[in-house]
Amino acid sequence: MAELIQTIEEGEDVFIDEEQSDESEDENAKSKQRIKQLKQQKKGFNKDFVFDADDVDTSLTMKAIMDSIHFKKHVARTSLDEKIAEVRKSRMIKNAHFNVSKTKDENKDVIEEEADATDSESELIVPKQDKIRIKKKKGAKDDDLEEEIRQNIKEKKVKLTIEGDISDEEFFASTPHWNPEMNFAEMNMSRPLLKGISAVNYITPTPIQQATIPVALLGKDICACAATGTGKTAAFMLPVLERLLFKPRLAPVTRVLCLVPTRELAIQVHSLTRQLAQFTDVQTCLAAGGLDLKSQEAALRQGPDVLIATPGRLIDHLHNTPSFQLDSVEILILDEADRMLDEFFAEQMTEIIKLCSANRQTMLFSATMTEQVNELAAVALKKPVKLFVNSNTEVAPYLRQEFIRIRPNKEGDREAIVAALCSRTFVTSVLMFTQTKKQAHRMHIVLGLLGLKVAELHGDLNQAQRLDGLEKFRSAEVDILVCTDLAARGLDISNVKTVINFTMPNTIKHYVHRVGRTARAGKTGRSVSLVGESERKMLKEIVKLAKNPVRSRLVPPAVIERYKTKLEELDPEVGSVLRMEIEEKELMKSEAQLSKGQRILQKNPSDPPPEKRNWFQTTIERETVRAERMLGVHSEAKPGKKRSKQKQNFIAPPKNAQERAAKELEKVQAFQMREKKRKRKPKRMRACYENPGPVKPTKQTKKASSFDAELTNTSSRAVKKFRANPSYEERKKFGIAKKQRKGSKFGGQRAK
Repeated sequence: MAELIQTIEEGEDVFIDEEQSDESEDENAKSKQRIKQLKQQKKGFNKDFVFDADDVDTSLTMKAIMDSIHFKKHVARTSLDEKIAEVRKSRMIKNAHFNVSKTKDENKDVIEEEADATDSESELIVPKQDKIRIKKKKGAKDDDLEEEIRQNIKEKKVKLTIEGDISDEEFFASTPHWNPEMNFAEMNMSRPLLKGISAVNYITPTPIQQATIPVALLGKDICACAATGTGKTAAFMLPVLERLLFKPRLAPVTRVLCLVPTRELAIQVHSLTRQLAQFTDVQTCLAAGGLDLKSQEAALRQGPDVLIATPGRLIDHLHNTPSFQLDSVEILILDEADRMLDEFFAEQMTEIIKLCSANRQTMLFSATMTEQVNELAAVALKKPVKLFVNSNTEVAPYLRQEFIRIRPNKEGDREAIVAALCSRTFVTSVLMFTQTKKQAHRMHIVLGLLGLKVAELHGDLNQAQRLDGLEKFRSAEVDILVCTDLAARGLDISNVKTVINFTMPNTIKHYVHRVGRTARAGKTGRSVSLVGESERKMLKEIVKLAKNPVRSRLVPPAVIERYKTKLEELDPEVGSVLRMEIEEKELMKSEAQLSKGQRILQKNPSDPPPEKRNWFQTTIERETVRAERMLGVHSEAKPGKKRSKQKQNFIAPPKNAQERAAKELEKVQAFQMREKKRKRKPKRMRACYENPGPVKPTKQTKKASSFDAELTNTSSRAVKKFRANPSYEERKKFGIAKKQRKGSKFGGQRAK
């Protein structure tokens, strides 16, 4: 029987259950919101995403760039430093286990040996100091050179001509006068730019900035040359930003294109540009290799005002990104112009300049100028203004240049000498240059096994690894950065104390750029170069051009032998690190192939194939050009013909330090031979006038006067001729040429 609902009688107490509180409702709402956020995160939505406000500082840092590219490249399972640490740890465990297995009596001997070993290691670290000797020029006097250098810097005069470079007065426009006492406030800059200049702590403009900014504001073409570390980036970016502030904003278009040779330099120029323009509405964009391609395409579609790019990635966007053209470019800037116009970028630069607008302002900047820059100036520039603050091969004024002589048949000592220098003398902020990527990688391993903090920078690394090593060196996490010529162009790394050249570079201009990484912006620095017998010719030219006294450093032979023995003991460990890298690469390669196969199996057959990216050259043309520019045996391939794999001779890798050093020198010599061969080729004929060079004055011969023909010559020589007997030529002319007999005074016959 169903229960009946009871009625409430009078006077009966009623108990009412309390309703759920508002706190439980809030908890339910929060849980629902949390579930919604998790679903959005799974879909790729970032909960921390906010729109940039107008007053937000848009300055770009190297760390932000690295954070944006880490997801793009596959990161190795373990870094090289971790492999080196693992090998060193196994060595220490092995030595400790060997010592423990000894008896007590033997342990005493071992302790004594270890004491001797520690003494020897202390000698490795603090031995006798290297001897330094000043190399003087022939005929030089012991003058106060430092006072002369300071006087030259104080004068800040712009040289209007330079030997061996562009010097045609008819081709170049006249250089306007400028005031060396001018500051940024007197250059008619807008207040937002002056605020950005003060934000980057620029106080007094450098000579190249004082000479360039007023001319660039007039819209004239410029060909400028200044020493490394003198602020060329701000010299061409400040007038560009000033002109952009007064351009119409009807439609977003790209008006300025800045081309740089390397990715690291592009990031540096982009960072400085955004810092200078942080109080303006000028939009900048970075298009460099190694960074995310899709985000660059999206930024280019919006039409940024300034585009900083490398040539390869720019051509990629021109042929594959819709609605992006260079027709609207009004200003073209070539930073490190001589590097941009050399053989490696020749075809790419021709393609880019062809696609640019004809009515543009072109500015060339570099620390060294070459014949290729002369050719471009003759073709692409219109009455350019030449601003040469420094000579073509002038190093920084406060740079101390030192050289270490490598004796004949001692080329294998280079690694030991460099290890001794980095362990004993130069222990912090050292930038080391090598000729090849393999040698840079090996020196990273060797110095790491010696217990030094090292990083490397070369083309075999992906962009994340390159920026990671550069950032570690900038933040002083590592003391030594081993790199190739990739880091020799334009990189502004503060507080670099020493530059070490494992071998001398290809040319003097490469040497100027290498040693220009130190002694920047008026600071002091040191360069130490190892010079062999085949490199003495370049050393003589450097000593001849040097304004400061050049010094010769002598490392004690005992120290070299000690480090040489130490490196020979580390050879097995170097080999084990290299094997670990090879195994890891093979594992990653197999995983990539497996993931590729899975994508192919999961792909729908009806889906269209992915579009291939276009390039302005065919594959055969690109491979042919690449084969022609490779040094060594690879350059023997004829253009247009593929080399058969059967005819290729196997080249054994170098076994010892002597062979490795010989390989480095072989690359330098091959480059120099190719440069000489290129200079001997006849130049291309052009319709425009080229600089023929200085014209030698010809000797003007006086015309024979008719007065001398009519009258008799009365000179002393003529009178002597008439007084003497007739000459052999005269006798031959009249048919009486006979040999004069002995004893006869005259040429006639003896009287009977």
